[in-house]
Amino acid sequence: MRSVNPFRCLAAASLLAGAQPGCARLQLGTRAHSEMNENAAAWSPDLVEYRWSAPLVGQMELETNPRNRAVPLVDRAHGVVYVGGLDRGLHALRADDGVSIWRFQTLGVVEGTPVLRDGTLYFGSDDGALYAIDAATGAQRWRFATTAEVVRAPVVTADTVYVVNGDDSVFALDRARGTQRWRYHREPPGGITASGHAGLLFARNRLYSGFSDGVVVALDPADGSALWERDTSSDAEEGEVNEAHRVIDVDTTPLLLDGTLFIASQSQGLYALDPEGGGVRWRLDWLTSATSIDTDGRHLFATSSTLGLLEIDPSDGTVGWARDFNAGGLQVASVGDGMLLVSSASQALWVVRARDGEALQGVARGGVSGLAVRSGAWIYFATSMGVIEAYALRRDDAAGHE
Repeated sequence: MRSVNPFRCLAAASLLAGAQPGCARLQLGTRAHSEMNENAAAWSPDLVEYRWSAPLVGQMELETNPRNRAVPLVDRAHGVVYVGGLDRGLHALRADDGVSIWRFQTLGVVEGTPVLRDGTLYFGSDDGALYAIDAATGAQRWRFATTAEVVRAPVVTADTVYVVNGDDSVFALDRARGTQRWRYHREPPGGITASGHAGLLFARNRLYSGFSDGVVVALDPADGSALWERDTSSDAEEGEVNEAHRVIDVDTTPLLLDGTLFIASQSQGLYALDPEGGGVRWRLDWLTSATSIDTDGRHLFATSSTLGLLEIDPSDGTVGWARDFNAGGLQVASVGDGMLLVSSASQALWVVRARDGEALQGVARGGVSGLAVRSGAWIYFATSMGVIEAYALRRDDAAGHE
C-alpha cells in the first residue's frame, strides 16, 4: 500500500489556517479545533427560490427528534416525484406543484430510495421488506420480506433485483416474481456499530458493498459468491482502543471512478481499492467518521461528521479544499453544472460551488437527513420534519456564480 501525504500546501494558506509554505503534512481541524477549518460562507438569497412543499406525515404523528433519510426520485417524463414518508407510505406527487397522485402504505417508515424501471417502482421500507409496485397506480406487484430495514436503493437489472439490508445481508430476487435466488450474509460484529448501512454498486459485472464488520466485498451477481474480501478493520494499529476505533462499519456505498473503487470506513478512513482484487492503492487514514462520498467525474467529494466537506483528487488522495459547516450528519450529492448539494441532519441544505467549496445559498433550516436530488432546474429533498420541498434554480448553473 502506497503511503499518501493527504495535504498539499496551498498558496497564501487560503484554505487551512496556519499553513506554511513547504509544509510536509497539515492537520485538518475538527469540531474541537474548528479554527483550523474554513467555515462555509454566509449564503446569498438569489440562486434558488422556493416553489412548493408537501407534508409526508401529520405533525401530531412526528416522533421526538425525527429523522427522514428518504431520497426523492423524479420521473421527468411523466412529471412525477416519488418519495418515502415518516407516515410509512411511499408518495407519488406532481413534480410541478406537489399535489398528491397516490400513496402506498407499508408497515414501516419508508426511507428507502426508489428505483424506477419499465413502469415499476422498487423500494425498501423499515419494515424489512422490498416492494415492487406499479408506478402509475401504486398497486402492489410483489413484496419480499428480508431480515432488517432496507434503506438503500436496490440495483435492478434485466431480470434480477439486488438489495442489501441493515442485517448485513445481500439478496438477489427474481425481478418478475420477487422470489429469492440467493442470499449473501455476514455476521455483524459485537459491540458498537454505526447507524445505517452501505448500499450496493453494480459495475464490471460485480456487486460491491461494505458491511458493519469493516469488510468490503465483491460478489458474483450470478450466485452471490465472494470474489474478494477486504477487511479494513485489520488496518487498525495495535493498541488502538479508543471509542472511534471500535466503530469499524463501512457505511458508504462504494463508488467507481477512473478504474478505482472508493469506500470509507468509520474508523480506518477513505480507501482507494483495485476493483479486480481489492488491493489498496492509497488510503487516507485520518478521514474518519465519513458519512458520504460522491463524484463529479473528476474529483471525489467526501463528508465527515468531524471534518466537514472535502474535495479530493482520486489519483492520489490530495486534498484540494475543505469546509467545516459546523453541522452534523452531512451528506453530499454532485448534481452537475459545478454544483454540490450538501445536506445536514441538524441544520440546513446548502448549494455549494464544487470548485472551491463555497456555500452559495442555504435553505430548509431545521435538518435534511437524506440526499437532495436535482432534476433539470428543480431541486427536491425531504426534511427531518416530514416534509418534501421543491426549489427552482434562478440560474442555469452555479459554477460561475460569485
